[in-house]
Amino acid sequence: MNRTGIKVIFSELVRVATLPFRLLPVKKNRILFTGLTGGHVYDYSCNPKYIYEYLRDYAKGQYEFVWAVSDKEKYRFLQEEGVKLVRHFTLSSIPMLLTAKVIVTNGSYVPWFPFRKKQCVINTWHGGGAYKKVEMETDKTDWAAKRMTSFCANNMDLFVASCRVQEEQMIRTTYGYQGEVLRKGTPRNDRLVNHDTEQMARKVREVCQIPADAKILLYAPTYRYGTVPAILDCDSLLEQLGGKWVFLNRYHRYQTEDMNVRVVGTKMIDVMDYPDMQELLAAADVLVTDYSSCVWDYSFLKRPCILFVPDKEEYIRKTGFYVEPDQWPFPQAASQQELCSLIQALEENAVRKEEYIKDIERHLQELGSYESGQATEAIAVWIKKRMEEC
Repeated sequence: MNRTGIKVIFSELVRVATLPFRLLPVKKNRILFTGLTGGHVYDYSCNPKYIYEYLRDYAKGQYEFVWAVSDKEKYRFLQEEGVKLVRHFTLSSIPMLLTAKVIVTNGSYVPWFPFRKKQCVINTWHGGGAYKKVEMETDKTDWAAKRMTSFCANNMDLFVASCRVQEEQMIRTTYGYQGEVLRKGTPRNDRLVNHDTEQMARKVREVCQIPADAKILLYAPTYRYGTVPAILDCDSLLEQLGGKWVFLNRYHRYQTEDMNVRVVGTKMIDVMDYPDMQELLAAADVLVTDYSSCVWDYSFLKRPCILFVPDKEEYIRKTGFYVEPDQWPFPQAASQQELCSLIQALEENAVRKEEYIKDIERHLQELGSYESGQATEAIAVWIKKRMEEC
């Protein structure tokens, strides 16, 4: 049995096991936040983090905040702010999960945890645009995947969308969700859309000890197992680029040593443990990635983004896309030499860079971007309204 089938069975077991806790009343002012679980990841991140911080600052005293995390010791600073912490998949987390009036997630718990009808579940999702297909789409003929997509669709009260194509193809079609969709964009991108990035970039440089006159290349590949190697030698790449550059490496949270996606060399700065990807994007002068939806987030900065995709044909066969990579505005490189040349072209050729920016704007229009720079505020208004309806 595949892991999707295991999740379906586990979900049914959880439904039975949590029956006694369903006698507890739902607390109308309690909001529980959770980020993605598993892998190398900060729970306190992504869209839920930005929503929490907005409510913390602008709705003081109105709500009781709870965060579900993997390591409570890592987030003692949240306790100092008055947040209650619960550890994922523990007995003590069940009452909080079943008594919070609002649950804010970017995907966790929605596919398998049986929330109650009186609760409001907001799925902010964890990727923008409409790029690589989600697991449910690739397994769409499997009985367990169909059961899980149906469960997901019925287990949410609000789905946050980044663009029209994502809503049509992923939210409505893949997940079959027919409920309310918020068409204001994603909270984690508000500051990028509004170009409010100076403080974020400065923080990255301070933490990573990067000189003000050095340019930052951020490498952030997505997760996959493949037979075609995607290997970068950061030392030779920096030498080829010339000038003063630093190389930040941000593997996917599920990265393992046996994958064919990796960086070699001694001049790499490992930012796997940096807690906020949006801050890294804000600091980067150039982004190198592959099939990651971080291209959507970064596109609002209009800075050079190159796809390093020597394994593109294999990835298309194994995973597939909602919108094919050849329709994206980002140049593609199959080799390190080609990658270097593309970076230099976008950095040094004003005409090429102007064309690239126009391509990005066209791409955002074609996908029907919902990003408004006001998504966080819109969700806060939605939450307040639901609380007042109790």
